[in-house]
Amino acid sequence: MMGEEAESSNNMDKRIVFHPYALYKMDKRGIARADVEETIIEPYSIIETKFARKIAQRIYGEYLLRVVFEEYGDHYLVITAYPARPQRYLRR
Repeated sequence: MMGEEAESSNNMDKRIVFHPYALYKMDKRGIARADVEETIIEPYSIIETKFARKIAQRIYGEYLLRVVFEEYGDHYLVITAYPARPQRYLRR
């Protein structure tokens, strides 16, 4: 398999698989796997993007966690995750 699989499955019975690049960037940015999983499972919003990718967003304190992922039949593949300012991406 290309990435590392999360030990838990989400409420839609899809596994969450982390691409090695995602794990590298999460480590550099200090982002917890649990926060990424929670963002995919219970997002504030999901944005459709090009190349069949989606961005799940969830607010954690003062920042917005954005998780770029691809959805497949039985799993989600996390491409990367990064913190952002909520006012930059959320419309009120």
